[in-house]
Amino acid sequence: MQLACKSCTKPIPAADVNLDRGIAKCQGCHAVFSFLDDVGGKSPVVRPQVPMPKRFVVDHWGPELSITHRWYSHGLWILLIFCVIWDGFLFAWYSAAIAGLMSGQANGGFWIMLIFPVLHLAVGVGLTYGTLCGFLNKTWIRVSVGELSVRHGPLPTGGNRQLFTADLKQLFCTEKIIRGKHGPRYSYNVEALLQGGTKLKLLSNLQDLDQALFVEQQIEQHLRIADERVPGEVRV
Repeated sequence: MQLACKSCTKPIPAADVNLDRGIAKCQGCHAVFSFLDDVGGKSPVVRPQVPMPKRFVVDHWGPELSITHRWYSHGLWILLIFCVIWDGFLFAWYSAAIAGLMSGQANGGFWIMLIFPVLHLAVGVGLTYGTLCGFLNKTWIRVSVGELSVRHGPLPTGGNRQLFTADLKQLFCTEKIIRGKHGPRYSYNVEALLQGGTKLKLLSNLQDLDQALFVEQQIEQHLRIADERVPGEVRV
């Protein structure tokens, strides 16, 4: 049987196939995927313990589990410099346009100056807010009294979750590939499979697979959920 990459369809040589774990790695696009769905097998290997990643803090208080993840990464400084340049240009542009309108010499040219960079303004606001979130925000995951909650803050971003632990059947990690001119970029999600078969995304856009695997493993161990393969999950 010849395996092909699920992302770029390139053939996978036997040396890049792990039969015990049911995973394969594509050297072309570096995607890691499970092929067990294609052959109908089950992974017999118990995943080793994932070490705690940087900027994670875990607390166990009896029946309560708390995981805190700080969003900060060193790459945010590059975004910060870009935002300062981008926002500085927009500030100077709009200052000139507003000064022209208030000078009593208002004409169509100044109104065009106000309207023309609206899309650039929206991009600047979005990038600046996202960068501030990266510096200031944390994610709090709490398992307590039959509930699992995920909260992000202090700046609001959406994505908060709350569900009953009795509804949890399995947790698993998925991979997202964003293709660009400089090559593919990868991010990882932690998702929950509920008893009725519904899938719910708990965390998204984690930059390291170990971060996603660590969260999955900590919650499953705390709730005594046996790790089982879920179709479409990332396995290592």
